[in-house]
Amino acid sequence: MLQGHFTVKRITIWSFVLNIQVVCLCPPSLFSPWCHDVTRRESVLGYSARHQLLGYNTSKEGSWITAQLPPPFSDKWESLSCIHVMQHDPGGKSAEQTLLRMDDAMEINGRLVSSTEGPLSSSASSGLWGRPLYTPLSYLSKILPLRNRRSTLTRYNSGLTLPQIQSVAPPSSYEVKFHKCAQVKLDTDPPQLTFFLLIDNKDGTDLSQLAIRDSISGIVPLKSKGRVVERGYQAFSIDSLSAGSKVVVNYTAHIRSHKTEVLDLPAFLTFSNASQNDVSMFGPIRANLTLRVNSTDRMYLNHGVHFAGFVVGFFVTLVLLSLGFLVMNLIGLRSRLNLLRQRRNRRDSVPEYAHCNMSETIKDEAAFEDKMVDTMVLEDPQNMYQALENLEMSTLLHATKNLEATRIQIYKDVMSSLLGDLRSRGHTSAQAQQRLLSVLHGQMLGMEGRLKEERGARLAALNGRCNLESREEMEAEHRREAAEKNQAELLCQHADQQELLHCSVLLEKLHKLSQSQLQRILLVRHEEASGKLQRQIIEWRRVELHKIFSEELEEATRMGELEKSTAKSLQHDYFACQDQLEEMLDVVLANHRFVLAERNAQRRFLVHSLHSLNSLISDSFSSTSSNLDRWFTHIRRGSLVSAEQIDQLQEKTQKELLMVRQRLDESLSQETGAMRCGLIKKRRDLISDMLRVHKQRQKDLSGLSKGLEGRIDVAQHLQCWRNLLTAHSLELAELINNLDEEAAADIRKVTMRVIQGAITELKAIQPSAAQALLTLLPPGAQRSLLQLDPEPGGPGTAQGPGASALPQGQERLHQEGKAALRTLSCSREALRGAMERELQEQRELRARCRAFFSCLCSSQLTLSEDDRLRMKLEFQKCLSVMDRCLVLPHAVSRTKLHNALAAWRKDSEQQMTNMQSKGKTNDARPKADTSDLLLFQRRLEDRIQLCEKEKETERGLMDGVTVEMRKEREDDLRSQGDSLAMQMATIHYQKAERRTKVLETSRAMLTLHSLLIQQLRDRKSLERQDMAQSINNHCMGLEEAEQQLQKEVKVLDGLQMSPSRVPTQREDPDEGEGESEEERMFQVQRDCRMTFILQGALYKSDQVLALLAERLQEMTGNNQAMEDLKEQMELRRLYANCDQDLEFASGLVRQSQVSAEVLLEALRLLLPTLPESELLSITDALCPKQHPGSSSAEQEHSGCAGGGEQSSSCQTEGRSGAYKYANYAKLHCGKRETPGKEAKFDGKTAPQISSPGSKRCCTTVGWRGRKGGHSY
Repeated sequence: MLQGHFTVKRITIWSFVLNIQVVCLCPPSLFSPWCHDVTRRESVLGYSARHQLLGYNTSKEGSWITAQLPPPFSDKWESLSCIHVMQHDPGGKSAEQTLLRMDDAMEINGRLVSSTEGPLSSSASSGLWGRPLYTPLSYLSKILPLRNRRSTLTRYNSGLTLPQIQSVAPPSSYEVKFHKCAQVKLDTDPPQLTFFLLIDNKDGTDLSQLAIRDSISGIVPLKSKGRVVERGYQAFSIDSLSAGSKVVVNYTAHIRSHKTEVLDLPAFLTFSNASQNDVSMFGPIRANLTLRVNSTDRMYLNHGVHFAGFVVGFFVTLVLLSLGFLVMNLIGLRSRLNLLRQRRNRRDSVPEYAHCNMSETIKDEAAFEDKMVDTMVLEDPQNMYQALENLEMSTLLHATKNLEATRIQIYKDVMSSLLGDLRSRGHTSAQAQQRLLSVLHGQMLGMEGRLKEERGARLAALNGRCNLESREEMEAEHRREAAEKNQAELLCQHADQQELLHCSVLLEKLHKLSQSQLQRILLVRHEEASGKLQRQIIEWRRVELHKIFSEELEEATRMGELEKSTAKSLQHDYFACQDQLEEMLDVVLANHRFVLAERNAQRRFLVHSLHSLNSLISDSFSSTSSNLDRWFTHIRRGSLVSAEQIDQLQEKTQKELLMVRQRLDESLSQETGAMRCGLIKKRRDLISDMLRVHKQRQKDLSGLSKGLEGRIDVAQHLQCWRNLLTAHSLELAELINNLDEEAAADIRKVTMRVIQGAITELKAIQPSAAQALLTLLPPGAQRSLLQLDPEPGGPGTAQGPGASALPQGQERLHQEGKAALRTLSCSREALRGAMERELQEQRELRARCRAFFSCLCSSQLTLSEDDRLRMKLEFQKCLSVMDRCLVLPHAVSRTKLHNALAAWRKDSEQQMTNMQSKGKTNDARPKADTSDLLLFQRRLEDRIQLCEKEKETERGLMDGVTVEMRKEREDDLRSQGDSLAMQMATIHYQKAERRTKVLETSRAMLTLHSLLIQQLRDRKSLERQDMAQSINNHCMGLEEAEQQLQKEVKVLDGLQMSPSRVPTQREDPDEGEGESEEERMFQVQRDCRMTFILQGALYKSDQVLALLAERLQEMTGNNQAMEDLKEQMELRRLYANCDQDLEFASGLVRQSQVSAEVLLEALRLLLPTLPESELLSITDALCPKQHPGSSSAEQEHSGCAGGGEQSSSCQTEGRSGAYKYANYAKLHCGKRETPGKEAKFDGKTAPQISSPGSKRCCTTVGWRGRKGGHSY
């Protein structure tokens, strides 16, 4: 088998060699030039059947189209080319099904043919290739390209068209279908292609601003209405597309080059939908189309040359193969080593993958700023202000996301700095520091993953809820409109045509305003919901970051990587740094809010200037139209021309005026559309360059905290971050403002140039009309009426209609621009003042919160260090969500304003209805139908006036909205303070609960002692010696516990005498420096005058007060910690006494032989407030047997009542059970809020209590507690 394998391998190699020599020596370019004369195919369609037969499968029956070539002995050659349209259907359907769908969607002349390709066959004579020498080569030529077996299908019948195949883009979320297909015409030279673009809107909403960006690389458009806005692409724009309709765009082109090539011609569709909660255009939807141009060349070979080429190629191929195998063997090993090294380097560089994504982030941020250009260029003038409001909300969302990402980066820097400071002090090793930092980063990464999943799920639910709400509201609005229309039809049954027309106009106007208001309200609601969701996610992330840091420090302390005092000191430093971080971010946030508000004010100014230009255009045309009407009226009064001729001439003049307006709009759209690409490219380049510089600076600053050696001042580092972020924000804002101004200036220049051209055409309208009117006058008629002007400054002057309107309009625009500029300057000053007030309010707010927390902590009689850290963590969670975010106040204010407007409109309509109903009852008219119709029209007019007066009412309602939001913020802050107080009360309640529980247990044990002793007396089975031994052991245990507690009291008294060594205070590494600073602060220069001394004292008064406050706070903390130690010691005494009482009761239970059932019932009566699980634990401690229902425990404890060894064993087990409850109580009381972690009592604040027998029984107790199935 192995020998056969080598034989087959050798045959394959030799066949490959033979094939290579033929290809090398006989290239097609040596024998046949390229020719792409497609029209010559018709001249070769009449030859014999021994010529080549080419197949193209066009149907299921497999019909074939034949194309015959010239005779083989002819001196002519022929080059045949064809074009293939390839399908790209992402849905995976067949080409034939796709074509059927296309046939249903469009009506295009030509036959749609499936593109199923068949193998290439030939009916020509085999010739030289049929001889045995070339048979292996022919066989090999079929084997080698087996993996890429796709035959080139060529078609030669000019009577039929080549198949046109569409490409279907994936359906969008709005059910919009976008198709592109092509049809080939072979009767032209060169062959022409007709491209079709189909947009099918199957959704229930209307689309607007449809833009098609079509690729024309490799083709030359011949008849196209598209605009070539950039190289290789043309653009088509469609204003709107109603729901359920479709539109087809077609153009003709021919192939630029006729070489064999594949042309990829995709088309992209973008559109917008005003009812959705997003200002960006949707899309793009891609429709792929691939053209394959094939050239088929026929050559007649010289066999002598072939033979010579075979010989030469054979030897050349042997040499090349030998060299190739040698080179491959030499470089194979080196390539594998390089590949392994690259994989290792790539794996090592995975944590630094953020640099790869930096360019993509910069591109996205730069592309985000294109929306302002789209608003100024593509948006309708009536919708510019609404689009600007939506853009402002989108900008706030984008800025909030960037600021939150920056906050996370600064947080990581602070953590790195704090851990690096630990190593510089020598409190931890480099390995422990690196491990802790890696764990923190891993926890943060896992948190971001969970947060991403949660955010996606909640966003999907929010979108579904918002869409459902929008659909219900729109349906209700449509029902109201239908009811009003039905009411109007009933009232207008007996009315004349004029009143009916007036009523329909009022209804249409009112419904249009109502729909616009409803869309704005829905949009504002959805923006508020999105803002609240984003804020919830941000707050959850911040709280989780604090929890992760605290929990990982506890874990490191438990693992022994950090000492407890070091961990506490690190937590105090962490909270202090977080406080500084929040203050720094308040400054950055206020500055960013000012920058964005200033940008929005400037954009409103620019939009106002563009809107004024559109008003100038409308005023110019309306003025020209009115002047022409007055001129024709003047002509009618004294002219000899018939009125019919004058009317025809006036109608012709009005049509010319409309044509001028249409040409102006088309020119303006074309000019601005052509300008848009240049503006966007310039903006993206400049913004990307600046953002790249900013990202690099931030990366360099963040790298300063990554070093594991050295100590970095966190406050100074945060100050650097604040200065850097503020400078970056101002630089970027200045650049974007300048770019907006330049774009608006360019648009104004283009608009004024177009307006001036239109004014020139307007000036020529009246002279041409006058000239036409002169031809209608009879000979010798008076012609002075054509030059007279009925009114001074009218159209009869030399300037003509519209000439005087342009200077007046320019002067008016100049005055309005000055007023708008003054308004913009005042807005900037107001925004700057608002920023200063915001910073002041935030500083005062945080100061009040810190004072409240300080008073809350200092007002407690006892507070341990652990409880203080726990409260600081809760306080830090409150501080982290106390900032004034960018999005939520703006979104909530807009929602409240629209709700207030809706309520005002409803109240006003109700008042008007009441007034009209009173007037109707007082005035009894005979014509009820007419009065009802007039009343209905009056109501419609009043409602329209209310909608138009909303802008005037907004300012008054906005003040009430501001007051309401301020009150809500105060309530929120008050609720946070209440939550902190509840946390503190919870701590003291847990302490009181532990004390109450142990006291109740001790009283229950004393009662149980008396009951058991009384039972032993009644039975007369009391053995005096055993009882005396039990009482003696009990007394000895109490004495030993008391002695141990006395030792702890002495240690505590020693700590109280030296408060500087109280372990509750964190160690200060710069104690010497602090003492020297205090000495310098209180040092007085005796040689100076009293004036300078008093001035220095006044200057240092704030520092002295701060130092005294810090000392008072430290002293209060020491006293609270000392009182907490005393409470713990008192609690330990109670636990020790309860432990001895349990042990004594366990002995009495063994002597009295009380069953577990009776004992459990007695405990239920004595301790009614304890849960069942704790009662079972006490029963297990007192009784050698387990609680009722545990058979395995009964078998384990069987035999405890008999025998000497068994009695001793039972006594040991009883004693261990007695101590088990004490240990259980300590463990239970020492548990914190962190589940799943073993709670331990702090052994450094005071020594543990030990009593006789406890050491030898603790292991047994722990094992028995686990075996019993209960949690202790």
